[in-house]
Amino acid sequence: MDASFENLLEHWPGVLFRQRPDLTFDFAPPRLTELTGLALDRWHCDPELLWKVVHEQDAEDFRQQIQHAAHAAEGLHHTFRLRHAITGRVTYLSEFRRPLLDASGQLNGYEGFWVDQTRQTVSEKRLATAAWKETLALLTLGLAHDFNNVLGGILGLSESFLAQIPSDHPFHEGLVLMKRNTHQAAQLVQRIVQLHSVKTGHHGYHDLNTITTASAELIGKIIPKRIQFSTRLDPQPLSLYVDDVELQQVIINLSLNAADAMTDRGELSFTTSLHLQRPHREYQVGAAPRLPAVCLRVTDTGSGIKARHLGSIFEPFFTTKPMNKGSGLGLYNARLFIEKHHGAIAVTSTEGVGTTFELWLPQADFTEAENAQELSSRRRRRLLLAGQPGRALDSTAEFLRQHNYHVIVGATDAEEHLRSGDGAFDALLVLIEPQDASFLPLLQLVRKQRLPLKIILQTVGCNQDEVDTQILGRADLVIPADLPQENILKQLAEALDPSR
Repeated sequence: MDASFENLLEHWPGVLFRQRPDLTFDFAPPRLTELTGLALDRWHCDPELLWKVVHEQDAEDFRQQIQHAAHAAEGLHHTFRLRHAITGRVTYLSEFRRPLLDASGQLNGYEGFWVDQTRQTVSEKRLATAAWKETLALLTLGLAHDFNNVLGGILGLSESFLAQIPSDHPFHEGLVLMKRNTHQAAQLVQRIVQLHSVKTGHHGYHDLNTITTASAELIGKIIPKRIQFSTRLDPQPLSLYVDDVELQQVIINLSLNAADAMTDRGELSFTTSLHLQRPHREYQVGAAPRLPAVCLRVTDTGSGIKARHLGSIFEPFFTTKPMNKGSGLGLYNARLFIEKHHGAIAVTSTEGVGTTFELWLPQADFTEAENAQELSSRRRRRLLLAGQPGRALDSTAEFLRQHNYHVIVGATDAEEHLRSGDGAFDALLVLIEPQDASFLPLLQLVRKQRLPLKIILQTVGCNQDEVDTQILGRADLVIPADLPQENILKQLAEALDPSR
């Protein structure tokens, strides 16, 4: 294999392959291991390996596509999902496959390629959803207006008849019931109109208890009656500085997911509380919120989530549902909300017992609006933060976001963010621990591709002289572990804007 072909395989955004008839791989690049988490040598000898990573809801369709491809000389295209064997992360792949036939027409194998279409599929689904929501909003508002006129007529007639008959008339009780129910129906229509008319993007001071109560009233109307629903609110107001519309959307989505998990009878509950300390949760995303913090727990007694999936459920498109059911964006959108509001979302689950989601947000101290106005007047820098997952990474992300940096946490998969081209970064900030050389390939990639961003290292638990010299040599700035926070901000500002 010559150097130019090796270079092509390294940068090819997918997998070129050649398979034998039993579906073992005669040829595949290292990218196959990145997508699946399984060693490359296993793919050359295990005919069942493919079915261990193809999404369980897509396996049967994939088998049929392979059978059809064996008789399609021109080849076939189709799309399927692949689940990483270690992380559980789901990737959407577009496959082209064609048969390799010998002179007698017997099948010798297949050749083709996979192309990662995850980000494209995210964008397409978001656009399709947005377009349909816009159309649905217009239809709903028009129908609601007409329906409200009908209800108004019924309400007016019931009031008129009640005014004309005595209280002991046989029709009096029925008319009172008609009036009451018509009034409730009109209120529901008005709530539907409000849901379609409110807009996201506006932060303000709100009480979590009030938002939770409003969401509970709506949820109680739409979940199945077989599910018992309860709400336990903290006795004191829980002030937040949030986009209340987005928060309500997150609560509703979590509730609908919970209802889907309870195919028989079950219990769904909301609980709000105030905390001066936050317990550790193994599976969470976002940054530890500033204390004191408020928490909303959404708990169900449904089927639970498999342990191997818990680390991936907040990734875009993660879903165990068939491809035509569920977008896999609900929990990802919850993650985006919580990161934007400097909080965290955690999950605990036991199969067959139930699931609890916790939304953790900093309690408002009523300086947020003033700080937001000041921050909005300054240009916001975009940082890709990489490092070993843990408290240091979370606290650094929180600290930077509080000081008007837009932070994308790449953790150990930062290279994927850089290769995807999903937005330009002003800097790559890497938290380096003692004798840790794992991020050297990432820094080499930045320099090799001449990406227009700064490389900034911050040492964690070590001195600069304990860091690999190859890593230090590629940095534009090295921040010592013991540097005060105000000096860190000053050095970052000078590195990203030398004219200051």
